[in-house]
Amino acid sequence: MNAECLRHAGKRRHAFTLLEVILSMGILALLASSVYAIVGSSIGASRIAMDQQLGLRRLDSFLRVTRDAFLNLPPQGTVSLQIARARGGDPEPQLVLGNVQGLFGLPSLGGGSLVLAARPRPDGTRTIALLTIPANASDREVEQALSAPGIPLIPKIRTPRWSFFQDGAWKEEFPSGSPRPALVRLQGEIDGLPDPIEAIFYLPPVTTPATPSPTPPPGS
Repeated sequence: MNAECLRHAGKRRHAFTLLEVILSMGILALLASSVYAIVGSSIGASRIAMDQQLGLRRLDSFLRVTRDAFLNLPPQGTVSLQIARARGGDPEPQLVLGNVQGLFGLPSLGGGSLVLAARPRPDGTRTIALLTIPANASDREVEQALSAPGIPLIPKIRTPRWSFFQDGAWKEEFPSGSPRPALVRLQGEIDGLPDPIEAIFYLPPVTTPATPSPTPPPGS
């Protein structure tokens, strides 16, 4: 009898009670939730870093091609700023480069115009899109070109502002027919990037070709 009782007692000592099982499951659940939180935060931080790198690369490409466009603006090229109305009625700043030949990687424009339009987005930001207007376009063709979606260059930019340096001061307004400025500045903020942007583009001055002096006739 005593041996049988001792055998049953040994079996009870080696088994887990219901309370111990519940405690073990609770500890495992806490460990799993901690690991999930750490992994989730790591994935979120990696996604934010990747989005920032993508935004920086896209911004760098835009600034590079825009800088090249201003540097290669032909002597007859013009620069102006017009404020149009978007579909929702919001003002839409449009930087117009007129009488251009081949800029922004486009093969040939034949003296047409390039427009950098700040298109409103549903989230309150804007997208700078590239539009093309052919040379000698009619009013209807110009309207169709300006209403086209265009090529998106920079998305999610807030309050983009163009300004122009002329006669020793920065000007916010630069209507069509204004003389070519010395510098063009773009300011704004891009979602996902910590710092605001301020890019200044240099425009080469227009030089008037020298008129050759007349050759005196022989014997003079």
